[in-house]
Amino acid sequence: MSEGILENVSMKGKVVLVSGGSEGIGYGMTEALANAGAKVVIASRSEEKGIKAAEALKASVGDRGEVAYVRADITRAEDNEAMVMFAVEKFGRLDGAINNAVYPGDFKLLADEPEESFDLTLSTNIKGIWLGMKSQINQFLAQGAKPGDNYSIINVSSAATRRPAPAMGPYNMSKTAVESLTRSAAVEYSPRGIRTNSLVFGVFNTEKSRMLHQHMPKMLEINQSRHKVGRFGDPRQDAGAAAIYLLSEASGFVTGSVLTLDGGMSL
Repeated sequence: MSEGILENVSMKGKVVLVSGGSEGIGYGMTEALANAGAKVVIASRSEEKGIKAAEALKASVGDRGEVAYVRADITRAEDNEAMVMFAVEKFGRLDGAINNAVYPGDFKLLADEPEESFDLTLSTNIKGIWLGMKSQINQFLAQGAKPGDNYSIINVSSAATRRPAPAMGPYNMSKTAVESLTRSAAVEYSPRGIRTNSLVFGVFNTEKSRMLHQHMPKMLEINQSRHKVGRFGDPRQDAGAAAIYLLSEASGFVTGSVLTLDGGMSL
């Protein structure tokens, strides 16, 4: 994260769980949080990627923060509960969470979409988010969450809710549902000291986006023209700063909101 961004906002000692934190934007947010002093638990389905990411983060963060990894499939209730318990057993408590893990679908037109892929997209992107929130909220309540506390959940949405992408119907729908879940949780639990917000991302400079653009130069041209600020997002600088803001006391008056980080893509 660039020097000076939220320099007065500290995450020191806060324990944050990040699903899908082993690569891409999730990794960038995890790196920013750990550098700001947080104790971060990365969760992912791929144990190989997760362990590799955790080791890389430990090396880059040094003694500024702490990083641990746990394997989990967010479509399973028991895995979501185990993620939370791992964080509590490892670091003593849980203060915040980023529900970032996602399944993009199989990129088929609606009439060609297999039912199995449709179900997996919704199971991961809607049910998985709900199961994560359920476990996280119950832990916050068990820790004595009360009015005025600053427990915080971030649910990751997508610019596809503003500009639906073709051949991604189930994904587009699932991310719209995520924002609705976010608002519902904010209404129900903000009075008890648990805030919930969504982040909407445009195209970020990640390995996956670079691979896409290498194989589809025309898409690179289109995406570049859509991002009015003249660049793609930086996972650590842009997404990381937003995550720190929404998980910290700096955003104590913000709940049920959707913070859009898309460089003007949806305009």
